[in-house]
Amino acid sequence: MSPAERQDALAQELLKIEDAQERLSYAIDRIRRRPSLPAESRVEEYRIQGCATKVWLRPSIRNGLCFFEVDSESAMVRGLAALVADVYTDTLPNEAATFSATIFEAARLERMITPTRQNGLAFLQAAIRNFALSHSSNP
Repeated sequence: MSPAERQDALAQELLKIEDAQERLSYAIDRIRRRPSLPAESRVEEYRIQGCATKVWLRPSIRNGLCFFEVDSESAMVRGLAALVADVYTDTLPNEAATFSATIFEAARLERMITPTRQNGLAFLQAAIRNFALSHSSNP
């Protein structure tokens, strides 16, 4: 599935919830079912610089596809970061490197996210795309 298709599927899942606040709560709750990154991954090497709250991104390539795991000190930021990471996970590096996620707009959540968080999430997206670019066959 391409990042665009994955984003559309995630947005459609979220848009089933009419109330924007409930939609945001669902986005945050869906990550709680996943395990946190282990302590050895919550280190400066994986930390996203520029985020007000600590956010860690552990990228990997498996079978030629990009995978992105995220964690944060804040449950809300962790949930929002997971939405961004999920758009790019399990995709080809070339696709991830060139796609610009708009999941918050697609899920009509952009007004629910503070400018500071939006800025931090932009840093996360840049880190994801840079990792994918470094593993892309078309740098």
